[in-house]
Amino acid sequence: MPTLDGSHSPGSGGPAVAYRVDYEVVGRTISYRAHFSGADGPSAHEGQFDFDPAHVEAKGAVEAFMQNHIAKADWDVAP
Repeated sequence: MPTLDGSHSPGSGGPAVAYRVDYEVVGRTISYRAHFSGADGPSAHEGQFDFDPAHVEAKGAVEAFMQNHIAKADWDVAP
């Protein structure tokens, strides 16, 4: 299972959120398990999403998904 390490600087100017993602590609679906370490402590998230391998390689799709996922979390408010 491939692993991707990265980080994202939040729009709020806070400390960067580091992440490690293990992912698996089956057809056009990527299943992932991500671990985050940020100012609020460690957290984990897993799920899956579809991608089009004719337009983007799996690693690029995971990188873009993670950046978008974390950016969205910057402005989402949890209930």
